[in-house]
Amino acid sequence: MNRCTRQRADFPLQEGETMTVQWSDDLATGIGIIDDQHKKLVERIASFSKAVESGDRNRMEDTVNYLIGYAIQHFGAEELIMIRNCYDQFREHRDEHSWFIKEVFDLHGKLACGAGVTREDAEALRDMLVNWTLDHISVKDKRIAETLNSFGGPLRK
Repeated sequence: MNRCTRQRADFPLQEGETMTVQWSDDLATGIGIIDDQHKKLVERIASFSKAVESGDRNRMEDTVNYLIGYAIQHFGAEELIMIRNCYDQFREHRDEHSWFIKEVFDLHGKLACGAGVTREDAEALRDMLVNWTLDHISVKDKRIAETLNSFGGPLRK
């Protein structure tokens, strides 16, 4: 599907009511390796969203465990491209990545280390993951691609 959708649903969900996030070609940066990773990231966040809606704590924890490693790997690839291409907003962009990793780490701690996660907590965390990721890709990551493409030369990966 080529639409990225965000739909907030209050708990408890009514029959047929969902919150979904899907990849959209509108999110594409034009940097193949980054777009492929973004697609996987969006899929995993969609999985987390479904786990929240169903109340499946184990699936939430599995998804967050995946997100920790994947976010670090993906952000590293993005940051390497930024460094190699002398991206002027590297520090600000990296700070956003660090903030996200800390948020996911805190979420992991709540799920894996016995801290209670209420439905409201899960909903807020889901909303943060969906909103931050879509905003970050559609604004910040697209700016990387636009800036680097404006140089006219090949992208250093």
